[in-house]
Amino acid sequence: MKVLKLADAPVFPGAENLRAKSFTDSDSFGIVHFTLPPSGFIPLHSMPFDVCFLLLQGAGVLTVNSSSHQLRTDNIIACSSTVRRSWRNLSIDEDLIVLSLKMKKDKEKDGDDVEIRKISEQIPAKNPHGVDVRRVYESEHALSSIITMNPGEKLIRHITPVDVFFYVLEGTGVVEVGDEKETVSADTVIDSPKDIPHCWYNESNAVLKVLVVKVPKPTTNSQLL
Repeated sequence: MKVLKLADAPVFPGAENLRAKSFTDSDSFGIVHFTLPPSGFIPLHSMPFDVCFLLLQGAGVLTVNSSSHQLRTDNIIACSSTVRRSWRNLSIDEDLIVLSLKMKKDKEKDGDDVEIRKISEQIPAKNPHGVDVRRVYESEHALSSIITMNPGEKLIRHITPVDVFFYVLEGTGVVEVGDEKETVSADTVIDSPKDIPHCWYNESNAVLKVLVVKVPKPTTNSQLL
């Protein structure tokens, strides 16, 4: 099990002024955490991959080509590689913090696609664990959801046929991968390789929220143990 805290993550090249940190990066997938200071601005730019943004803190404006969208925490934004985008922090005293999931370009999609949704408005997905699961992103290259566990809740130990990355959004929980267990808290990424049993436990007295990213999108179900 690989565990990486935000403070220990390497700086994302070329984005030092954004305090950007790279949790993982490959040709097909990456996780980048960046902070836009009060009144900060990122000019319009393009990148050769699809991206899904999660607002972790603050309020800002995302401009996609010529359209601007005012966003707040709870928003998720999926953009295709064909669009140009920029960010502006609307606050004069609060950082805008964004988690960016970089995905390989989806060849099946054409046009300047952008989709903005609220996590709280997503219909919970049915699952064998009996916990709150809400879909964040889905393509042939990745499947991402947010799992919310109340105090005392846990998942059923299981095996996934693809690699899994966990990002702790809120709270403290116990993650188990193989024969290793570790207590982790917010702004931590855990790498769980495919075909290795893993599980989550909320042994705290507060809500635990975890972003789960499966790479690539699995074509078979997880195996419960």
